[in-house]
Amino acid sequence: MTDQLPTKTLVIRIATPEDIVHIDHLDSFSASPTRHIHREMHKYFGSVDPSTHEHTIIFLVEVEGEVVGKAELMIPPQDAVQAIGYVKRVIIHPDHRGKGYARNVIEHVIAYGRNELKLHAIDLHVWDQNTSAIRLYENLGFELQHRELYYRLSL
Repeated sequence: MTDQLPTKTLVIRIATPEDIVHIDHLDSFSASPTRHIHREMHKYFGSVDPSTHEHTIIFLVEVEGEVVGKAELMIPPQDAVQAIGYVKRVIIHPDHRGKGYARNVIEHVIAYGRNELKLHAIDLHVWDQNTSAIRLYENLGFELQHRELYYRLSL
């Protein structure tokens, strides 16, 4: 007899258009101030800005067949010199936070970017109040490049 608990099956996979319902559901849990920006399916799976990033790959985290998290990786055109990817919208369902799934998906994105896409670097932004994400990114080797302020004039 063993004292170890059974491990849950963790799968990280690339999303398809059929996963849009899972993506939208996870996006509803985002704490980002930009979470309510309207997104249509072509924004997920089509061109974002061809001069900077060709398209977005969405990685889903599944535990025992349930989608519990995601991370998006915007990738540059194939002919980009010293290509830099951009991670955005890393979201873990609130019921599954604190279990290491964000680390799992970011490590997967880093390995995919390095090994499959041959990226030179990966950038991301994080809100300054999101201390757990900042701690994770720094532990994974991300380094602060600069701080910026965001202003709005309401009319």
